[in-house]
Amino acid sequence: MKRILYMVTLTALVTGCEASTDPIDGVGGGPPGGGGITQAQATGDWAFTLDRTTTTCPAGSLPDNQVIIANLDVISNGTLLGTTSGWSASPSTTVRGLDGGLSFTTGFATLMLRGTAANTAMELRGTFTSAGAFTGTLSDPAPGEFPVFSSGACAYTAVGVKTG
Repeated sequence: MKRILYMVTLTALVTGCEASTDPIDGVGGGPPGGGGITQAQATGDWAFTLDRTTTTCPAGSLPDNQVIIANLDVISNGTLLGTTSGWSASPSTTVRGLDGGLSFTTGFATLMLRGTAANTAMELRGTFTSAGAFTGTLSDPAPGEFPVFSSGACAYTAVGVKTG
């Protein structure tokens, strides 16, 4: 009887750990270092700080240390609800469209920050963590779109934190 109880307890513990986003031995939960994120952890207000990686950006591009404020309304399949998600370039309060999605398993996301003019967008790609952090890149313009802030292409590193 002790042996059966021991096996049931061990099975429950191992199964619980391996189904988590932070497994004990690295099995399950996504790639090493990638971790996972829940819908609740991803949903909310985020601040992304940008630094140029392109050495020469055209006039009108965002400067270094530009902060993008975003509200992510993530639904159960990992996509953003476009009617309630949005972004603005601080200090402006003009809220623009935001859509895309993320993987709860890995935290990896591709988000489209829409401009006010038709067919303009920037692409934010990177990884969200359950600790409320983001690392990735922002490209203006997004592939197949026109630039939001300039007459040509500019790329940035993006570091983000959840603010609410």
